[in-house]
Formats: sequence, C-alpha cells, structure tokens
Amino acid sequence: MLSACTAAVQPDPALESRMTTMFDAVYTEVSAVHIDPPDLRRFTIGGLDGLRKFDSSYDLDIDDDDVFMIEVGGQIAAEGLAPDNETEIAAWSEFARTMVLDVHMSGLLPKDASEDALYDRFFDSAMRTLDRYSRYANPKDAADLRAERDGFGGIGIDLEEHPDGARIHRLEHDKPGAAAGLLVGDRIVAIDALKIAGMPLDAIDRLMRGPVDSPISLTLVRDGLPGPLNVTVGRTRIVPNTVFYSLIGDHALIRISGFNQRTSKRIAEAIGQARADLGQGLSGLIIDLRGNLGGRLDQAVDSADLFLESGLITRADGRHPESHQVFKAEPGDIADNLPTVILINGASASAAEILASALQDHGRAVVVGMSSFGKGTIQTIVDLPNNGELYVTWARFVAPSGYALNRMGVMPTVCTSGASDAVATLDQALGHGPDSGAANLKRRRVASYDDEAEAREILRLCPWLPHASGDIDLAIAELILESPALIRRALAVGRAAEGA
Repeated sequence: MLSACTAAVQPDPALESRMTTMFDAVYTEVSAVHIDPPDLRRFTIGGLDGLRKFDSSYDLDIDDDDVFMIEVGGQIAAEGLAPDNETEIAAWSEFARTMVLDVHMSGLLPKDASEDALYDRFFDSAMRTLDRYSRYANPKDAADLRAERDGFGGIGIDLEEHPDGARIHRLEHDKPGAAAGLLVGDRIVAIDALKIAGMPLDAIDRLMRGPVDSPISLTLVRDGLPGPLNVTVGRTRIVPNTVFYSLIGDHALIRISGFNQRTSKRIAEAIGQARADLGQGLSGLIIDLRGNLGGRLDQAVDSADLFLESGLITRADGRHPESHQVFKAEPGDIADNLPTVILINGASASAAEILASALQDHGRAVVVGMSSFGKGTIQTIVDLPNNGELYVTWARFVAPSGYALNRMGVMPTVCTSGASDAVATLDQALGHGPDSGAANLKRRRVASYDDEAEAREILRLCPWLPHASGDIDLAIAELILESPALIRRALAVGRAAEGA
C-alpha cells in the first residue's frame, strides 16, 4: 500500500492507537450487523468525501490503478492504494484510518479539524452510504440520546432562558428539586459556583445533569429575598415523560410523544388515572401517535401487549442471527377491551408504527389519520471507544398480518388526507367504494416495498396533507367512540383477514 509522504508532522503514537481502535470498531460492527452486507469501498469513499466539509478546496481523486489521492488547496494531503479484496474488513479499516490520519497530519486542513471532528465528518458521511437511518452519534449527541432512552441524573426541574442564567418554570413534585424547596420562578445564577449568565440553555441543562446520587450546588435568586440563596440537591434518575393524559368528555386522550424506558408503564398509569377520574363513565380511549418518531422497540412491544390478549405483535428479520425475533402478546388487556382509536400521520414512525399496526391488525383499535412514515426498520446501538454510538440498521419489521412496515408505513382505517368534513370522511372510509378504508388496506397489505411502481401507488392513497380546518382526526375519533355501531364497522374494516 502506498501512503502519503506529505505529512508535515509524524503522528502521535497515542493518536494513531486511538484512531486504529476507533476505525476497527466501526468497520467490524458495521460489517457484522448491518441488514445488508456493506460495500466497504463505497463506505470508505463516503467517509473520505465527508472530510470535504472542512475545506471547499478538498478533492478526492481515484485513478485507474485504484490509487486514492486527496488534495487540499492543490497540495497532496494523502495518497494510498486501495485494498484488492473488496470484503477484507481489516484492510479497509487500516486504509481508511491511514488516509484520514495522513490528511490530519498534513497540516492542510483548518485548525478545527480535531480528532473528534474528523470522526464526526468521516463516520457521519460513511454511515449515510448504508441506508437512510444508519448514523453516527458523537459523544455529546450520544449522551443526549442515552438520556432520552434511559434517563439521566437530575433533580426534576425544567428551565427556561433568563438574563441571570435560567429560570425554573416547572417542578416535578416527587423529585429532589421540589423536596429541597425550589420554587417555580426561582432564577438559577450559578451551578457548583460556576456563573451561568449568558450560557445557552442546553449547556445549562448539561451542567444540571450528573451521576445519580451525586450532589449539585445551586445559587438562586428568589423574589422577596434580600440576597442569593444557596441550595444543595442530590440527583436522582430522571426519565423524560413521553405520555400525556387528558379528558375529552368521557374519553381519555393519551398522547405519546416517543417510546423510552418507562413509556408502557406510563400508558398503564394514564389508563388507571382515567378510570379513577371517570369510573364506569369512561367510554373510550384515543391514543395520539401523531408526530411520534419512535424509540425503544421493547417499549413499543410492551405498549401493544397492554391491549392484546394473544397473538403476534411484530416480527423482525435481518442478516445477523440475533436480529430474527418474534414478539407475541401475553394474556391480559389493561383496558378491558375499551373501544380505542389510534391517531397517526406522516411523522408517526418506527415504534409508533409497530403499536398502530398491531392493534389495527388484531381488530383492537381503529386507526385514523394519514399514512405513517414507513420506518419499518430497527437500529441496533453500538457503543464506540470514544463514547460515541453507531445506530446500525439490522432488521425490518413485519406487521401481524404479514406486510413489511418499511417505506409505505401503516395505512389508516379512516384516511383523513386533506379532509374538511368529519362525517363525510368517515362515511367514505366505512363504505364499499374504491377509495374506502377496506380497499386501501387490502392494497397496502399485499404491496411489496421492493416494487417501486406499486410503492408509489400506495403512497398516493393516503398522503400526509394538512386538513382544511380544525382537528379532523380527533373529531372522527370522537364520532367513532360515541357509536357502538361505528366502532364495530370500523374495527371490522381494519382487522386483518389472516395472520393476526
């Protein structure tokens, strides 16, 4: 292999070792778990192309002998002969690492081309060559994503911007902040003696977080007190709430914004609260998944299982042996077969689609809205040596009735695309015409995402279009829940003929 001889400085052995470990981890994991065998040459070219973001004069050229040459500002920054074997993981990892390291040491890139920035540009661009959902998260982004999934050490307060630093605008009553006597309206001016005036709110939020049980010292300004107040609070595990409950007449509206570690538990709590509020007067549930981009697979499965007595919830299929999974419901319906409507739109994705399709196919819920996003894949999360993460697509999901959720998503029983009249829209959906819910669902369930023409036709049946006025989805949900006859008709339309 040729290598560049233009590097201005010999690489630090520690840097070279870290980069070797990092590249080996990425190339090995991607090759092992991605749903399709990766094209390592394309993956590497994609990564090297990503370095172009540092300098517009950056240029990657590959000659007929497969020699890669990178120039910056007309000067050679790196040069190397690509591996002969298109599938040799170690060779491609070493080649990519050598090229990136040589470019780094050439001194031709801007000063902000740090080690972490190189990983950011290279791996972000390389992962995009695999599919639209595989991605790289740098250490900062990965920490934020872990916090959303699994929780973080905090004190249970929400902050808003304020010239003094940050103002408390919400407290969780059962968390340490409230127990320590903090009040809504208190202004935090220092965290662990560090003054925070002028800091971005996301930076302040990160300072508030830390290991569970570790203390945090806050300096507060409170209206009515003559001077600052110093308070020390112990952190506890905080899992962001994704479930929001309210009542609409005798119906419970449960909005789910995402699926994290406690989503299914909080759905159960919301239903319990609705029963406590209305007793036997509770006549239906509306589960709003609009704008829900997904989250944890296990929570999507557990959430569906809350409502199903038996049967398949979803099936996952991929290339890696561990990607093949079957998820089935266990006995017990937390809502005792209470009539249920699910609302979806074009921003309902992934875990939200698993929940919607499972309850629709089993005839347990009526799905209202517009076709969901079609993210019928799952990404396995790989921890990296630099504390970043890889999200690698490794399986596709199948609904209980056997159709793949990928690309075309979930077809609603009642399509509200561009609708302006709730009654007319409901009549059409539950009718027998060519645009009825039954006709649309039949076409969707037999369509293949691999058939481009067929997929385009399905996507045109119920696109994500704005409503002319008001919340038509919610209005239709209420109409359905107020009529036992409409409930029966709508559930019959949505129930899959086979497989559920």
